[in-house]
Amino acid sequence: MRLCRECGFPRRFSRFLEWHTDGTISSNVRPRIPLMFLEVDEWDTMYDELAMTIGGPIEHIVVEAQKHIGMDLYDMVKGIYWNINAKRVPNSRYLRPEWLGRLIVWGMRNDLAGLGAGRAHLESYRAGDHLTLRFANPCLMPLIVGNSQGIYESIERMPGSKAGFKMDGDDLLVYLMHAEEKPVSEDRLYLEEAHGGPGPLSYDTCPVCRVPRKMARSLEWHIDRGEISNPLSGKREDMMAVQSINAILRELERELGEEVIDIVFRAQKWYSLSRLEETGESKKQPEEFWPAYLEGMALRGLGHPVEFEPLSDEVTVKITNAYNQDLFAARVAAGFEALTGRATTVEWQKRERDDASYTIRAS
Repeated sequence: MRLCRECGFPRRFSRFLEWHTDGTISSNVRPRIPLMFLEVDEWDTMYDELAMTIGGPIEHIVVEAQKHIGMDLYDMVKGIYWNINAKRVPNSRYLRPEWLGRLIVWGMRNDLAGLGAGRAHLESYRAGDHLTLRFANPCLMPLIVGNSQGIYESIERMPGSKAGFKMDGDDLLVYLMHAEEKPVSEDRLYLEEAHGGPGPLSYDTCPVCRVPRKMARSLEWHIDRGEISNPLSGKREDMMAVQSINAILRELERELGEEVIDIVFRAQKWYSLSRLEETGESKKQPEEFWPAYLEGMALRGLGHPVEFEPLSDEVTVKITNAYNQDLFAARVAAGFEALTGRATTVEWQKRERDDASYTIRAS
């Protein structure tokens, strides 16, 4: 994969990713979906806390929610490949031989690996019957399974499928089979197009590829391993759809109740606080800490407040484009606790998906 000669960012991704000065990232091919970069340990912390607190398996809920995201991600990916659409090939084992499936996966292997969740290989495929994929160096396993199932159902034009997965040494094997199930209802498709635009931020961008220099310096792609790493923190990161996490949380809340949001809020706050203590960022003065902290979230596509007023005993926030309102608030609460050493409470004045205002106070 070619890198920018100036900043080292992969040219493939710099051509289809757009950083907006309102703190969002979007693709520039249809559908224009909002994207973000998230530390793998961050997702694992929330996932493990949910599973442990609830005391039961949640993989099937995450896979089902992510499946709908995978369907639209396929539409974005085929747009990158000049709208080459496998759906147009009749679903026949003669017109869709296994070698053709291997060729398609081989051709897309570097771009799939560039998302950061591992490197895909096709194990076996029979049109109208099954598909088996192997992922080397995987992470976010339920999301991989959900994405694979959504793409599989979309390409094969089937009403439903069965999915299974297991670890084979260090590799993840994903088994997908046809099933006669009801079509997915429209109200379960959550992916919406992004409307990123101008905002109060300004970035020092690379003159060649237009990627913010700070972002280019903070990420390294290891395409041979399907991995994105942060050389500054040593953490593995992943590029994912913003609405992926929202679809998953909605599905979990629907199945398990409102306590899901409280669980992930606590887990996010704990993780963010521990990372601030690790990096020593909390030792900065507030006037230096907050601008850098908020910009760091914006560079990763997590959003940026319209209004932000930090005081000694409280912080007021108004934001319309947070990747998730509760998780963004948890990050702000973690920043306040890191600076003050005091526990916090959140008082919501408005709590809507695209419009929230709240006050974080020392408790």
